[in-house]
Amino acid sequence: MDREQMVDLLSELIACHSPAGEEREIDALVRREFEAAGARVWQDGATNFYAHLPGPGTKIMVCAHKDEIGMAITAVEENGRLRVENCGGARPWKYGEGPVDVIADDGSLVRGILSVGSVHTKSGPVPELDRDRPLTWDLMTIFTGLEREALAAKGIHVGSRAVVARERKQMQRLGSYIASFALDDRMGLVAIIAALGAMASEQQPDAGPDLYFVATHGEEVGMLGAVRAAQLIQPQLCVALDTSPVAHGTPLSLDARPVVWYRERAYHNKDECDRLLALAAELGFGAQACLYAASGSDAGRIKDLGLADRTVCFGFARDNSHGYEIAHIDAIVNVTRLLIAYLQGLN
Repeated sequence: MDREQMVDLLSELIACHSPAGEEREIDALVRREFEAAGARVWQDGATNFYAHLPGPGTKIMVCAHKDEIGMAITAVEENGRLRVENCGGARPWKYGEGPVDVIADDGSLVRGILSVGSVHTKSGPVPELDRDRPLTWDLMTIFTGLEREALAAKGIHVGSRAVVARERKQMQRLGSYIASFALDDRMGLVAIIAALGAMASEQQPDAGPDLYFVATHGEEVGMLGAVRAAQLIQPQLCVALDTSPVAHGTPLSLDARPVVWYRERAYHNKDECDRLLALAAELGFGAQACLYAASGSDAGRIKDLGLADRTVCFGFARDNSHGYEIAHIDAIVNVTRLLIAYLQGLN
């Protein structure tokens, strides 16, 4: 895969809706890409997707998550307005007012408008937002123009999911940068798909590591799929690819260098992190090191639970995390090259 093919695939993945627990849109695309590599592909009961390249060496789980943050319906009012809470790390001020897609039981979409309310008043909670009240989910509703009975008939009810409307997720290109909702973790999926194809073309069944590429469910709500996948695979090494926030207090720059996570919910194996830094330098683009105070990945959760001997996480520097995210376009190439070189050096 060259850079433009990666960007095209990224754009296609971004357009798929996949709030945790409602991931069927992206499942079809992941299956298509995994099967194209010629690997053995299957889906478990937790909806994780696997592609296996067998080998006699180290058992390695390479993962990126397929779910995105979104909203869950908590109540349907008599007038049809939907009350919502975050499903994952969504913040209402990151979305603002605007179109959202509510996902019905059959997978069809109902258009709604995420709403706060009118400002032409001096009473009620809305004017308090100008002074001393944060914008929180209890102030947000989704207006669909449908009554409660009509919504029920369409399969919209408490527990249904909603996400930013598809047209708001169209990827933008700004010189050397790309921007969109849901770069997290669509960029990681592109990298593991490209690496799967590269490794499948050279992997010999009697040599090399035992590779499991996994598109995981529910990372945004507790790394649920990765935990289940690690229980089933029992990897010696878990490698997670994830977008890497350029956050206040970190020494990171928004550029094309991969970010190596030395710490998140747990410390990753220092020797593996060091190897990645050295390998990125050898490849000519270098890498950035970070110890996160408030971030988490599938690999960190697996490390925390002791489900792998060794873990490592690295990924793509991004700004505006959990909002309209920004990343350097070459980061997707560099992270993929680093992943492939890292896997090629293992046995």
